[in-house]
Amino acid sequence: MRFSILIVIICISSLNSNCQPVKEYDNKDMKALHEIAEKWEHYWNIHNMDSMGTLLRDDVDFINVGGNWLRGKAQVVQVHKVMHQNVKFKTSILQTDSVAIIYVKPDLAIMHVGTGVAGDFENDGTPREPRHVIGTWVLVKENNEWLLHTVQNGNITAAKQTK
Repeated sequence: MRFSILIVIICISSLNSNCQPVKEYDNKDMKALHEIAEKWEHYWNIHNMDSMGTLLRDDVDFINVGGNWLRGKAQVVQVHKVMHQNVKFKTSILQTDSVAIIYVKPDLAIMHVGTGVAGDFENDGTPREPRHVIGTWVLVKENNEWLLHTVQNGNITAAKQTK
C-alpha cells in the first residue's frame, strides 16, 4: 500500500513539474490577433463596415474617440456606416503603426493598437489635421476565433504645459 501511495505521489509531482502554465499565446493565436488589427485597417480603408462587423462579438461594447458608448455589433456597425458614408470618414485613411498584445489567458487577450488617421473631417465639415489614435481592445476566443469584446479609442494629443 505504501508503495502505491509513493508511486501516485511521484506521478503527481512529475506532472506538476512538467505542466507549467503558458505565459504567452502560441504562434497561431499571435498571428490571428495581429490579423484582427490588419483586417480592421483594411475594412476601414475600403469603408466596408459590414466586414468590420465580422471582427466583433454580438455584445461588443465600443467607446469611440468622441466618447460615444456604442452597445452591440448592430449599433457599432450602423454608426460607423453612417460616418463612412458621409463626409466625416468617407475619404479617411487609417494606418496601424503599433500593436501590443498582453497575455491574460488562452481565450482572453488585451491589445493596444496605435493608428494614424488622415483625410477625415470634423462634424462641421472642416478638414481635420492628421491624428494619432490609441485603442485598447479586449478580445475573446470563441469557437477557435478571436473577436473584439470591448473597444475604447482615444485621440492622442500633445500634453499641455503647466506653469
